Amino acid sequence: MISFNVGIMGTGSIAHKIADTLKKLDGFSIAAVASRDKEKADEFAKEFEIEKSYGSYEELTKDPDIELVYVATVNSTHADLAKLCINANKPVLVEKPFSYNAATAKEVLDLAKEKNVFCGEALWTRFMPQFFVTLDGIRKGVIGDVRFVTSSFGYNVGHKERILKPELAGGALLDLGLYPFAATLSTLPMPPVSMISSNVKFNTNLDAQDTFVINYPQGRTATIFISAINQLSNRMTINGTKGYVEIEGINSMDKVTFYSSKGEVLQEINPPEGQISGYEYEFLSSRKSIITGKIENMEHSHGAILANISLFDNFRKSWGMFFPLPGEEELEKREN
Repeated sequence: MISFNVGIMGTGSIAHKIADTLKKLDGFSIAAVASRDKEKADEFAKEFEIEKSYGSYEELTKDPDIELVYVATVNSTHADLAKLCINANKPVLVEKPFSYNAATAKEVLDLAKEKNVFCGEALWTRFMPQFFVTLDGIRKGVIGDVRFVTSSFGYNVGHKERILKPELAGGALLDLGLYPFAATLSTLPMPPVSMISSNVKFNTNLDAQDTFVINYPQGRTATIFISAINQLSNRMTINGTKGYVEIEGINSMDKVTFYSSKGEVLQEINPPEGQISGYEYEFLSSRKSIITGKIENMEHSHGAILANISLFDNFRKSWGMFFPLPGEEELEKREN
C-alpha cells in the first residue's frame, strides 16, 4: 500500500497522541516533524522514528514529500500556520479550535477556497463512526422528540500556559467547549430563542469555568457546563419524549447507551473493533477529501467551523474577554 505522508507542526501532547495513532494506521506515514526548537523536533523524530525534522515550520511546508500538514501548536498560531501551508499549496488539518476568532478563521477558509487547497479542523468527535450512529438513532426517533440536553465537561488543566495566557488564546471555552457544543448543536435545532452564559475567570481575565443555558422553540433546552479547574463526569444526556441517551466521554465517545423512558437498555454503541485511538478517522476523511479534490471534509465543513467560532466570539464579547491578537479589536467594537 502506498503511504500517505503527513507532516506534523508542533511537538506537544496532542502531537504525541497523533503521531502514535499515525504510526499504527495502515496507509499513513509521518514524513517529517517541525518545531521552532530544533532540539525538540529532533527528540520527537527520534521517539517516533521519523526520518526528517525541521527547526522551522516554513521548512516543513517546502518538503515535497508532505501530502498533508497537521497543525498541533497553540491556539494563537493556528490561523497563521494554516495560511503558511495553504500558500505553499499544502493541504492542512488544524487542531481544534481552528482559530481564536471568526475573523482570522474566515481569512484562512477564504484563502483555501481561493487557492483550491484542502483545509480542515481536527474536531475528532465529528469523524467518529459512533457519533454518526448515535445521531442516526436520534433522528430516527428512537427516543422520540428531543426535549432537553445536558452536558458536563472538564479537566483540571488550569495550571497550563495554553489555558492561562491571553497571548496564547487560552481559556476553558476555546480549549474544551467545542466538544459539548458540537454534540449539543447536532441534536437540537438552530437558532435558539436565547442563550445565557456566566463564568468564573482566572486572574488573567480568561474563563476558567463556564455555564450555558440555551433555550429553543417549543420548550427545548440545553445546559452545558465546562471547567478547566475541575475534573468533571464528561457525560452528556439527551432526553426525549420516549427515552434518553447517555454518552460517556463527550470528547471520546467511549460508550453510548439508548434507554427507554422506563430505563430499559435499547441499544449500546461502542467504538468500532480495531479502533486505534479515535483520532484516525479525521485523517482518513481528510485523505479521502484531498484525493477526490475537495477543499473541506464532508463530516465537518467550513461552514460548521465558522459557525462554532462565531458563536464563541459572541460569548467572549459578552464576557469582555479579548485576546491581544489580530482581529480582536474589531470584535470588541462590533455591536451585539
